[in-house]
Amino acid sequence: MTQSALTSLLQKSPEEQKARGYFHTAGEIASQPEVWRKTGVLVHAALPGLSAFLSGTRRLLLSGAGTSHYVSLSLQPLLSGFFDCVEAIASTEIVVDPESALPREPFVLVSFARSGESPESNAVISLAERLRPGLVKQLAVTCNREGALVHLVESLGGRGFVLTLPEESNDSGLAMTSSFSSLCIAGAALAYLDKAEEYDKLVERFASLGGSMIDRASDLGSRLASEDFERAFFVASRPFLGGAFEARLKVQELTAGTIIGSTEDSLGFRHGPLAAVNDRSLIVVFLSSDARRRRYELDLLGEIRGKRLGKRLVAASSDVSGLSGLADFVLDFGANGLGGAVPDSLLSVFVGVTGQLIGLFASLGCGLRPDEPSPDGVISRVVHGVRIYPENEER
Repeated sequence: MTQSALTSLLQKSPEEQKARGYFHTAGEIASQPEVWRKTGVLVHAALPGLSAFLSGTRRLLLSGAGTSHYVSLSLQPLLSGFFDCVEAIASTEIVVDPESALPREPFVLVSFARSGESPESNAVISLAERLRPGLVKQLAVTCNREGALVHLVESLGGRGFVLTLPEESNDSGLAMTSSFSSLCIAGAALAYLDKAEEYDKLVERFASLGGSMIDRASDLGSRLASEDFERAFFVASRPFLGGAFEARLKVQELTAGTIIGSTEDSLGFRHGPLAAVNDRSLIVVFLSSDARRRRYELDLLGEIRGKRLGKRLVAASSDVSGLSGLADFVLDFGANGLGGAVPDSLLSVFVGVTGQLIGLFASLGCGLRPDEPSPDGVISRVVHGVRIYPENEER
């Protein structure tokens, strides 16, 4: 059996991997299925306490910065079916305009974070405490037990709850990879507070499909790496649109902006963004397994194909039936794992992983080092230099 492009990279010696600058990123992408299983074990153990903490909760505000915000966007459609109101607002937005962002009725602020050191996300904890006293409880979901976020939320006593993910999810590479997918899987537990066995089966479904899906996506990324793209468009429907934002960010981050990315919803793509597609563009359309949504997505694929837009067109789905001839490449997420295909409400995990692998091989194709693709230090693993201004400071 032919080995995948990712496996080929990882079979190089650690010294060569480090010399080429992909040692952390490639390994962390490949390790995700096992990290998901470890995440599931930790979350399962925490479910009784988490359920008690959230008892009576009607409103959630999901927050984070950068990729962590895309975790929030990925989970909002799922969780809206289990709480009266679920909003996803980036911590970077809340800091700038907290009065319009923070609810004026009881709510739980759910903060997602890899390092727990983001200045904006940690500032939101304090802002919520100061501006909405008596209304807010705080839940932190983080990959770093030693981060400042953990200490902030633990200091709240009974009004705070910390869910810490496995150490392996705290990526060493610049780009959030295993952390993104693990935070999504952990956050999904909020929809399974009293259904631990169902949650366990969901996690196993991800893990059982994940290894082969990662191999197929790595082969796709390797094939696309030599295409000399300058733009990449990621198109998805609402239940997994957050994953498309993350896929776009991964390609843009890992290529240090050599490839500029864009994300749109399936119907919104025609409303202006289509005009930006040129002959050096990659278009990736993620398709639903829901028949109603899929009709719209297939129509869009047919229009792009008929107009001969872009340099390469990719279709990705858990259901690849009827896609032959509509795209240059078809990526099958797989539907043979425990319980069938991954549901649309959590497809963002596989959508985001697709962007990770396209970004990894595009970065190498650009002659960059994926572990640190920005040689001038424009971006870094943890954002620094953000000044948080007091709310009462004169303007």
